[in-house]
Amino acid sequence: MIHVLVVDDHPAVREGTKAILETGSDVRVSYLNPPYTIDVIQQISFNEYDVILMDMNLGDINGMELSTEIIKHSEECKIILYTGYDVEDYFDEAIRLGIHGAISKTETKEKILSSIRHALNGDVVVPYPYLKALILQQKHKSSVSQNDTESLNDREKAILQEVERGLTNQEIADKLHLSKRSIEYSLTSIFHKLNVGSRTEAVLISKSEGIID
Repeated sequence: MIHVLVVDDHPAVREGTKAILETGSDVRVSYLNPPYTIDVIQQISFNEYDVILMDMNLGDINGMELSTEIIKHSEECKIILYTGYDVEDYFDEAIRLGIHGAISKTETKEKILSSIRHALNGDVVVPYPYLKALILQQKHKSSVSQNDTESLNDREKAILQEVERGLTNQEIADKLHLSKRSIEYSLTSIFHKLNVGSRTEAVLISKSEGIID
């Protein structure tokens, strides 16, 4: 029997995922109710769960942060990001943190179960478009110069801070009182200046260069 834990702040997602996955005779699903804080997580033993499906945006905390804390205390725990965003944007950082990949909430039961079983075997399923883009990017990527990183303006830095928290373009626009189109233009500029091709890379390089905290 595979015991899956769903961590998502939307009741419909928690209950819907449980109903869908438990149609398989070898799967049992539990879910963790809010609030999701580091203090709460530190008081929970995750050893009874085989795999955790972790939402990306959990209100005041990022699913990446929560996953990092869980892995810190339960190294054998297998976590898969379970998100409504473009999963390719989070693969780099997810793998670096010890997360076993990501899957969209819109995927079929069969594909979600396949990802769960791969995670249990220690494997990571990488979407072909992501892998292809990664190979091409590594082939043509040049080192980022200090002059380029210093050219980010305050608005671009503020946008990167919100990207790091897992917000969508629309959520960033609402928070910074800008249009969604302005956010898209700014992200294009950021990608060009940092010579990257994804939100995750932009955040990782900006943090390593001390551009954002």
